[in-house]
Amino acid sequence: MVNYYTILEVHEEVSAEEIKRSFRNLIKKYHPDTNGPNKLWAESKTKIIIQAYKILSDSHSRKQYDMLYRHSRNKQETVRETKQKTPTTASEKITIEIRVIFSDLLDGHANKAIRKYEHLLNTSPNIDFFLHLNHRDFIDCKFLLAEAYEKSGKYETSIKLYEYILEKGKQNTYRQHLLEEIKDRIRNIYCRKLTKKTSPDKALLHYQKLLQLDLCKNENAFIYKKMAECYLKLQDYENALKHLHIALSLKPKLQGLNKLKIKLNQYLQNNTIL
Repeated sequence: MVNYYTILEVHEEVSAEEIKRSFRNLIKKYHPDTNGPNKLWAESKTKIIIQAYKILSDSHSRKQYDMLYRHSRNKQETVRETKQKTPTTASEKITIEIRVIFSDLLDGHANKAIRKYEHLLNTSPNIDFFLHLNHRDFIDCKFLLAEAYEKSGKYETSIKLYEYILEKGKQNTYRQHLLEEIKDRIRNIYCRKLTKKTSPDKALLHYQKLLQLDLCKNENAFIYKKMAECYLKLQDYENALKHLHIALSLKPKLQGLNKLKIKLNQYLQNNTIL
């Protein structure tokens, strides 16, 4: 598999700005118009540079590429290791099982990977993937497992995995693009899936967890508004009013407040909601 980082002459943990800077320098260097007799070679070189930049400059495609590239590299290493030595210890066998699960996830065989993962947990309930994969592969494997569970509708399991990755990845600033995506997925699962299918008191617990994600002001305003709605359903009008005021302080023109205001005013005639 082609190493786009090598083509752009940068390392794998480089920032998006550095990728852009290197791309511009390389395009100038290898532009066909400046390479005289080597014009055809320069055109070919420029095309692969543009392709590499197209993939690595987009956070989503870069994340997918990173996982696929490491998968390709690890697959080659696993084949070499298997040829050199047959696993004999329990730890070595587990390492191979985990790598097979990771391989299935990267190859798109999500259901197969989930079955193998759950079987492994049943036979080795205290298994720690971190001891059998390097840090980047560990995070990527857990992310793909979380994604697989999310797609299969097992939201409680997927949310636990996403939250686990978020906690593990806090110190790795070079993976911020992945952590931001995980935050979005956690928010979407809680708001669109879990809170809609549970009681108001349990929904409040979900919203409280979302407030710990360090989201933007507008998103927090929406969460406080939803919490106000939950308290209203529980007939806890004091907390409903309190959370509505917080929502409005974060976003004064927050949409969808009229019905909530009317319902609260029916019970709190002496309070003005602004």
